[in-house]
Amino acid sequence: MSPVPQRVIAVVAATVLLVLPASAAGAAPANHRPATPASLAVGGVACAAGGVLVGTTTPQIAADFADPDLGTGTGETLTPTFAVWPVGKPAQRTEWTAPTLTQPGRVLTKLPATLVDGARYRLTARATDASGTTSAWASLCGFAVDTTVPHRPVVTSADYPENESAGGVGITGGFTFAVAGGDKDVAKFRYSSSDGGLLEVPVGGDGRATVEITPARIGTNVLTVQAIDHTGNRSAETTYSFSVIDHEPKVIQENPDAGIGEPRTIRFWSAVPGTASFTYQLNDSPAATVTADADGSATVTVTPDRRGDNPLTVSSRTASGVVSPQVTVNLYVAVRIPQPVISSPDFPEDGTPPPTAGREVTIVLRTDSPEVTELVWSADFGETQQTVAADQNGNATVRYTTPDWALYLEIQARARTADGLESSTAYAGWELTPADTPAR
Repeated sequence: MSPVPQRVIAVVAATVLLVLPASAAGAAPANHRPATPASLAVGGVACAAGGVLVGTTTPQIAADFADPDLGTGTGETLTPTFAVWPVGKPAQRTEWTAPTLTQPGRVLTKLPATLVDGARYRLTARATDASGTTSAWASLCGFAVDTTVPHRPVVTSADYPENESAGGVGITGGFTFAVAGGDKDVAKFRYSSSDGGLLEVPVGGDGRATVEITPARIGTNVLTVQAIDHTGNRSAETTYSFSVIDHEPKVIQENPDAGIGEPRTIRFWSAVPGTASFTYQLNDSPAATVTADADGSATVTVTPDRRGDNPLTVSSRTASGVVSPQVTVNLYVAVRIPQPVISSPDFPEDGTPPPTAGREVTIVLRTDSPEVTELVWSADFGETQQTVAADQNGNATVRYTTPDWALYLEIQARARTADGLESSTAYAGWELTPADTPAR
C-alpha cells in the first residue's frame, strides 16, 4: 500500500476537531426564556375571569416573576414590565418598568398615572432578562374603577325599636340592615354592638340582611352599621340606639331599721310592661303571690325573724306568663343588744341622804329585751365581774354590800344573749354616806 500523503492526514485531523462537543471547547450555557408573569392583582384584589372592581384611582399593581436562570450564579437579572390601557383604547396604552430582580418573587408597583373613576381597564405584564430575551405577555386582567362610597344603610328592629325601651338582658332581638339610595353594588354590612366586636353579614338579593343580637346590659345600647361594596368602599356609619328594659324586679324597704319580730313594709316594682304579679319568699317561709297595680308595683308586709341577713326572693310575672329572673335581697336586722339601764331604789333622787358605806343595797339591771338571757356586772370598776341570769324580759335584780370604807359606788353592766352577743357597757354611780368608824 502506498503511504498516505501528509496533506490528507492534516485535513482529516482538522475535520475531527470541528465535530467536538461545544462544552469541550468551554462554551457558555444556554440562556432560558423568562417565565410568563403570573398572579396579577390590582389594588390587592386578585385578577379573575370577568374582571374585578377597584375602589381607588391609584391602585397598587402586583405580579409574580420568575426565570430558570435567576439565582443560579450566572449573574442573570430580570426586568418587570407592566402595561395598562382603557378598554377599547389600545392607543392609550402605558408601559412602565419596576426595579430589576436578581431572585424570583412578587413585584409591587404603582401606576404612573391616575385612573378615571367609572372607567374599565386592561392590565398585563412581561419580563426581560439581561440578554434582552422577553417572556410572553401575561393573560389580560380586566378591572374597573369604582370610588363611589355607598349610602348609609337603614337599620330597623321590631323587637328593639329605635329610641324605645323593650326586650331585656338575655332576650334576643332581630335587626334588619338595608341598602339605601338605590345602591346596587353593596356586598356586605359590617356592624358592631355595645357588647360585641366587629362582625360582617352578606347582603341578600333584596338588598337586606337580618342579624340577631342578644343585649347583655340594661339601658341604652348602641348598634353601628356600615355598607361595604364589592370594591371595599365603606359607607359612613349608621348609629342605631335602643333601650333595654331591666327585667329584674326592684325591692324597696320602707322601714329598713326594724328589728327582729318587727314588721317591714316592702314595695315591689317592675319596669316590664304588663307586669301582673310578684311572687316572694322570706327565709324559709312559704312563697306568696301578690297582684301588681297598674303601674307595675305592689306593697307587702314581712317580718324578719333572725339577726343579720334575712333573704327575700322575688320574681315578677306578666299577664302573658313571662317570668322575670329571680332577685334576692337581704333584709338586714342589725345586731342591737340593748344596753342595761342601771338603777337602785336605795338611791332616790328626792334629796334623801344616800346609804351608809358598809350597807347592802339593791341594784336593778333592766333591758326589757326577751333576747337577753343574762347580765354581767361589776362594782369594782371592772376588776371582778359577776353574772346573773335575766328573767323572761331580760331584767335582773342583784344585792350588793358596799365596803365600809367606800365613799362612792359605781356599777358597770352589760347585757348578753344566749348566743354570746353582748351590748356595750352601761355605767351608774352614787355617793355613799361615810361610816362612823371606817374599816380602813
